[in-house]
Amino acid sequence: MGHFRKRPAFWILSLAVICRLSPSALAQAIVPIPELALWEQNMTTYGQQWCNYLSNSGYTFNEKLDSTYYDGIRVYHQIADYTGNVSWNSCATLARNIYRDGYVLPNNGQVPGYWNFTHGLTMDFLKTGEAQSKNAAILLSQNAAYAGDGTSLAWTQGTNRSREVAYAIMSYINAEKVGAAARARLPQLVDQALGHIDQWFISKTSRCPSVADCPPGAAGQYYIQPFMVGLTANALIMYHEKTGDSRVLPNIQIAMDWLWANAWVLADESFWYEHWVADPSIPFPAKGGAPDLNLLIAPAFGWLYKQTGSILYRDKGDQIFAGGVKFAWLGRGKQFNQNYAYSFDYVRSRSGAPASSATPPAKPRGLRLQAP
Repeated sequence: MGHFRKRPAFWILSLAVICRLSPSALAQAIVPIPELALWEQNMTTYGQQWCNYLSNSGYTFNEKLDSTYYDGIRVYHQIADYTGNVSWNSCATLARNIYRDGYVLPNNGQVPGYWNFTHGLTMDFLKTGEAQSKNAAILLSQNAAYAGDGTSLAWTQGTNRSREVAYAIMSYINAEKVGAAARARLPQLVDQALGHIDQWFISKTSRCPSVADCPPGAAGQYYIQPFMVGLTANALIMYHEKTGDSRVLPNIQIAMDWLWANAWVLADESFWYEHWVADPSIPFPAKGGAPDLNLLIAPAFGWLYKQTGSILYRDKGDQIFAGGVKFAWLGRGKQFNQNYAYSFDYVRSRSGAPASSATPPAKPRGLRLQAP
């Protein structure tokens, strides 16, 4: 299953865009994505390895379920679409049989908020018409922890629940895609996600709340996990695609600019995994990077490049992408999915955005976190 039959449609569209550019813009637009060939090679090599794992009767259900984490269904459907090789859809079916049939449906969608993966189920329904995938996506949007309409918004106000809020936002939008009614709670959670960016990077009031939720020594400290910021950005981008909400772009710009200035470890070509200081006015001490998580963050830089045309975001995004491709550990199904669930979005944004030498727009002042 490793060969590529054709380039995906967004490459063709990108070529059409490039053909209309001026000579100077063309020179910028044709800068290749670094390490793209290695990303493609790892996609098929490790993709086949972890697909085989899902079909191996020598592993327990829980071991296989762990290898679907970060939405294995989505990953394999994306590989099929990218390569034009439909045989990868059989790997998506293996992941679906484990995650959907063995976990989501038996639990009526009542899974922890960090297991709320609806992209793959949505793709599966839209591609195959599988009614149970539609049902599972809707159940997750209604019953996963922190996604239910009866959940107090106070429980997800703090940044320690940013991931659950991000996944719930995605699940609401995906549920609409498969036919569910729009949720009144969606804009409320979007306000919270924007509030999380405020707590992290504007008011800087984010604190790790308790010993139970924090690594040793971090309770009560100003605490940042860049990959969690990346997940929030991915959810807000999805909401922007649905609504065009004008608050999303400046907030994601603020978040990514902060991460690049404070959390990027040049020597390791990656962001650190987590860090904390007693006071946000104190510079963060030096710390090693965690390249396994780069490709959860890179899509936001690709999106900023597409939205602003600034080659500064392109070049930073390329460094993030290349570092993740070269140094991420893919020796477990979870980590493989982690690196391929969202990185297709980076390749798509990076390939389709007209380039500009303009600097990023100035950060706005007086951002409103409530819907206008």
